[in-house]
Amino acid sequence: MTRDRLFEVPARLIDGVIRADMPMADLRAEVMEAGRIVMLKGVFADADVTAVRTAVADWGRTTPLADVDDFAGNYHRRRCMISRLQQAPHVFHDYNFNVLDEAPDVVREALKSLFEPLRGLYRDLTGTETTFAVPDSGPYVHPQLIHYPAGGGFFARHWHNLEPQQLGFIVSLSKRGRDYRNGGTVFEIGDDRVETETVQDIGDICLWRYDHPHWVTQSDLGDKFDWDSDAGRWVATYAYFDPRG
Repeated sequence: MTRDRLFEVPARLIDGVIRADMPMADLRAEVMEAGRIVMLKGVFADADVTAVRTAVADWGRTTPLADVDDFAGNYHRRRCMISRLQQAPHVFHDYNFNVLDEAPDVVREALKSLFEPLRGLYRDLTGTETTFAVPDSGPYVHPQLIHYPAGGGFFARHWHNLEPQQLGFIVSLSKRGRDYRNGGTVFEIGDDRVETETVQDIGDICLWRYDHPHWVTQSDLGDKFDWDSDAGRWVATYAYFDPRG
């Protein structure tokens, strides 16, 4: 790994607002112009993000699995497939909330405690206001959690268009060495490979330029794979989505 490509910045959540020990304009420049991965360290408390993960996992146990994507509703799917456009194999369980206000109270409030601060951070970094609602047309943002199950959850090398997202967020909801042993996001920046597995701790936010190729290494491959277990690596993402585009 080229260490110069990864930049750690202390940060914290104060009254629902994410504050970093660096001006937002400088953070943006590190990501978008210098081409670095910025790790905001210590933003969310362990107990708080664990509560979000637990609330969503419990909701999934009482909500039937979806067979196809429901782009206008709240749903979760177990995916073991190859993406149609990028031909990237992947194994993970994702939880998607397109209509946040229709989620059960405990799930809605847990998700808001995480995604409202992320919404503010995204606005401060890009100048773009987002809402958690599905518009009549165009891309939109929805709260999403992804579980890479122990025993081999992963996502092969893939990439995204830079616009309209610009900056990507990955929030760690699991603690390495306690909730999982192996697995992390790897970025390819020019000729450099940047590994974040041993750098990103629970509650940290990884910021990255959205068109960097990246992949997620396998979670605890030596363990027995079990879709019904919560073991493995959990993350939250904040990303635009346009199923009609």
